[in-house]
Amino acid sequence: MRRIAFILGLTIVLLGLAGCGEGQAPEVNTLSLGKDGEVIHRIVGKTDQSYYKIEPAELEEFAVSRVEEYCAENGEKKVTLEAVDEKGGSIVMDFKYASPEDYSKFNHRVLYAGTMESASDEGYELEAVPFVSVDGKPSEVGYIEDWDKKQMLILETKGGEEMLVNLPGKTIYVNQSAHSGQELTLVGKKSVKISNQEEAGTASLSYIIYE
Repeated sequence: MRRIAFILGLTIVLLGLAGCGEGQAPEVNTLSLGKDGEVIHRIVGKTDQSYYKIEPAELEEFAVSRVEEYCAENGEKKVTLEAVDEKGGSIVMDFKYASPEDYSKFNHRVLYAGTMESASDEGYELEAVPFVSVDGKPSEVGYIEDWDKKQMLILETKGGEEMLVNLPGKTIYVNQSAHSGQELTLVGKKSVKISNQEEAGTASLSYIIYE
C-alpha cells in the first residue's frame, strides 16, 4: 500500500508538459473551476518511469479507496473519481470535487475561489502581491477598480509542477512571475498556465483575478 501511495503522489505532480491537439488526451495537469463552485482536476502521468512502472489497476484501486474514505468522513459525493483512462503510455485520472475546500482538504494544498474581499478577510495579504494585467500593465490591489468585488483564484503548486487552470470567467490580472518564482502564461481569455520554477520540495501560491 505504501508503494501505491508513493506512485499516486508522483502522478499528482505533472510529469512533463506538452501541447495537446483536439481529440488527444492532454499532457498537462488541469484544474477547471465550474460556475457552481465545483472543481475538476485532471491528472496526467506516464505509466513508465525511469525506475518503476505505474500499474493503472493498482492506482485506480488506491484512488477509489481514498475517495471512499474521504466521503465517509466528509459527506457523500464530496469527491468522485470520474474517469481513469490509459492511452499511449499515459494514464489520465479525472477527480471531481464539490468545492474548492474539498479539493484543498483532499490534496493537502491551498485552493481558494471567491471574491477578493473574502480572500483578504481570510488572511491572504493581497496588498503585498504585485499584479500584471492581461495587457501587461503592472498594478497593485489598491489601484484595481472595485477590487473587492472581483473574483479571485489562489492555487498552491509545488516546485517543478505545471498546471493549466480553466476559469468560469475572463482573466483580468495575474500575479507577476517575479513575485513567486513562477511563470504565469495566459492561454486564451479564460485559462492560465502555471509553471512553478522553484526548487523541488517547495511550494508557492499563484493569484489569478477574473470576472
